[in-house]
Amino acid sequence: MATSYEDIYSRFAPKITDYTFVNLSDTEVEEHFETFLKSSIIKFRYCDKLSDRDETLKQFNKDLTEEEQEILSNLMCVEYLTPKLITDDLLKQTLSSKDYKLYSQANHIKELRELRDQFQKEANNLMILYTFNTSKLDGFL
Repeated sequence: MATSYEDIYSRFAPKITDYTFVNLSDTEVEEHFETFLKSSIIKFRYCDKLSDRDETLKQFNKDLTEEEQEILSNLMCVEYLTPKLITDDLLKQTLSSKDYKLYSQANHIKELRELRDQFQKEANNLMILYTFNTSKLDGFL
């Protein structure tokens, strides 16, 4: 059996709220999601199943466990948030016309970074547990 990319996307999508995806076609959204997924696959190097995939059918040729799918979706969140920290808009100061006050984007960037780091930490913890559970520890017991 196989696990489709769509299965991973369905775990990733509820974790984000981005209304810019509403204005995109399904194909464009899928292209964005696939980019996040491919970057996530590289970072989840402990799972041998991920290298056996069919890019034409958009699927992993082996069944991925729920745990493996969850790790990928968390890593996709990291990949989704990372470019948001480096946008030109966040790096510029903005001027409110109502109060004529200068607002720093530092707090917004800090919150995005903390959110990204939280997803990364959760993914790392899941990968540690995954590696521990799938490793042969017979010689250590």
